[in-house]
Amino acid sequence: MQQLIINPAQYELLNVLSCITKEEDVTELKSVIVKFLNNRLQKEIDSLWEDGTLDGQKVAAWSDEHMRTPYK
Repeated sequence: MQQLIINPAQYELLNVLSCITKEEDVTELKSVIVKFLNNRLQKEIDSLWEDGTLDGQKVAAWSDEHMRTPYK
């Protein structure tokens, strides 16, 4: 049996979430979390673009990639 380990950040979120009882609050919180994660991702993408790790040519090449799992 696999044991679930909760890190300190997850523990804090669970404590905060214990106060949320309304469905509309859950929906609003999801929206806030998505915006937060989107901002973090955008900063990382911007950083990769600025240091040259990512460029237009690499992004264009992704459109031709076949990323599905091969089935044998």
